[in-house]
Amino acid sequence: MIIAETTLTPETGAYGYLLTLGEDCPWPPEWPYGWRCGPIGTDTAHILTDTDTGTITITLQIHDEPPPPWTDPAWGSAEEMSLRATEGAPVIHILGSGDFEEAEPEDGPLQLPVDHLPASVRMRLYCHTPDPEPGVGDRGERHLIQLWAAARQPPVHPRLTESHLTQRRAYKEDFDQSAAAWQQ
Repeated sequence: MIIAETTLTPETGAYGYLLTLGEDCPWPPEWPYGWRCGPIGTDTAHILTDTDTGTITITLQIHDEPPPPWTDPAWGSAEEMSLRATEGAPVIHILGSGDFEEAEPEDGPLQLPVDHLPASVRMRLYCHTPDPEPGVGDRGERHLIQLWAAARQPPVHPRLTESHLTQRRAYKEDFDQSAAAWQQ
């Protein structure tokens, strides 16, 4: 059952956004090519968007138990992953050109349904874009993120292709070179 819900309509860019359940908010060392979302460490999910630059709608729901599957055929298949919450409220960070901008819900932060921290939380993500080809402007893109307390479980994602793995390796190599240059 839903115990809390909020909707945000941030401006996003080609890099997507982060859902953070902890204090740190690192730049993604690996892009989740082939998936809609992927982990950064244990407490952050990197979520990709179809909208290159424009407004998206993010509905964030907190549940007291695993929610039933969303069955609207206009929405994409669910992806799931477990996160470790070290903070009691989820935070959305929009990725800019090398920086982050926090997207705050108008009605205040939602609290996770956990008795103590750190805690294991399950995240399920659904996405809907009327025109999934990447593009600029408001494309009607909507994301539904459901969170609930749950023991760690394996992630649920589509199978990666060799093309996705190649994209991931290329990004990782570029990121590693950039990080080394910054440290000099």
